[in-house]
Amino acid sequence: MTRKEPTGDQLDDRTEAAPQDHSARVALRDVAAVPDQAVYLDSPVLSAVNQIRPFFESGAYGKSDTPLLLRHRALIRMQRLFSRLPSDLDVRPVKGANGARFPLRPGGVLFYPFNSQSNLQTVANRSFRHVLTLHGESNKGASVRPASRMYDYVSIAGPLARDRYLDAGIFTAADVDQGRLVMMGDTFVQSMPWIKPARITDTAPVIFYSPTWEGYGSEMDNYSSVSGLRGFMAVLKAARALDLHRVVVKPHPYLGMLRPAMVREFISGIRLLRRSGLQVSVALRHASLQLRFGCHTQLSRLTTIEEDDSSPVAVALALCDISGMEAIFLKQRIRHMVLARESDVPRGLETIYDHKSIMSHQDPETAVMDYLNGADDTDAAHRKMVFGWQNPELEGMSASSARRWIIEYVRRDPFWSQTKSV
Repeated sequence: MTRKEPTGDQLDDRTEAAPQDHSARVALRDVAAVPDQAVYLDSPVLSAVNQIRPFFESGAYGKSDTPLLLRHRALIRMQRLFSRLPSDLDVRPVKGANGARFPLRPGGVLFYPFNSQSNLQTVANRSFRHVLTLHGESNKGASVRPASRMYDYVSIAGPLARDRYLDAGIFTAADVDQGRLVMMGDTFVQSMPWIKPARITDTAPVIFYSPTWEGYGSEMDNYSSVSGLRGFMAVLKAARALDLHRVVVKPHPYLGMLRPAMVREFISGIRLLRRSGLQVSVALRHASLQLRFGCHTQLSRLTTIEEDDSSPVAVALALCDISGMEAIFLKQRIRHMVLARESDVPRGLETIYDHKSIMSHQDPETAVMDYLNGADDTDAAHRKMVFGWQNPELEGMSASSARRWIIEYVRRDPFWSQTKSV
């Protein structure tokens, strides 16, 4: 099998470029001090660091031995004037995407939480192994891209993600059978320890609403229920159905970044809930600068909530869009429903969504009560479709142990060693 170096017009399998000369770099540093694993992050927004920080907290990326290589763009430098990088992470700015200059030992493993354009250049460095992890599990169309083929291995959550790649024709059954797609369960699904499923003993549980952002491109990429206040109306009716009076709203970190109108609609939605007598708190710690500014200047007596892990918020019901929040709620066993358009229902999840989605034509109060009547069974079936494991022993592993497992797996190189022998 001949493997070509990917170009801007053709994203092919991993390249066979000659190894880079690392002698100059190694001469400057003791080789033992050079890490053998790292995370590469290229994003136009600095808040992307906060999106993947939970994976350092969980151990899916190692705080002490896995530096975060942050590509410095002009936009990132400007944003650093207003935001600080986490002091407890080993963040190392890198100029450009020339992997030859990365502080990573030859034979090391480079993780990619974002499918960024400059990754096309870094994967050309064949001194490293390249693993696409992404930063969650999502049914959005953007989660399945042909560019995924350029990485050595792709970490996926389970059967649902595998089938998305197969249905899209990006990977083949042989890729799956020979281990190029690696099922890692919820290892690379974010945890949110500041929320928890409500119990009978919890007082004043909340409706938790987490709308996604507007997405790049056309309206087809916009899965956000903020548009037209659709999600806020569903929150209001769900609160009435359950006789709940507190609402916590956590917007996606990118919400309003590309479309200022989304900020205005979000603010209108908060006002709608408050006028209806609900107590509304907004989690703005990781929100976009545009949304934070708009909320603080246009909402009087704004109530914000700190994401306090030591005092988690009890969630009676969560509402989200088609997004990575679905997998987060499944992981934490929080009852939730999905606000979706009929045209966006993911393939394979039609039956699940029949029981736990709120479509535009449905009465939210009726849909909520129908879901809660069988929520445990519905969520168990949903969880089984989303999470799977390449090896049975992975299911009981901690995130840090799972990371060590996939590093050793990639170093054994099961897929490409078979390919070479063909």
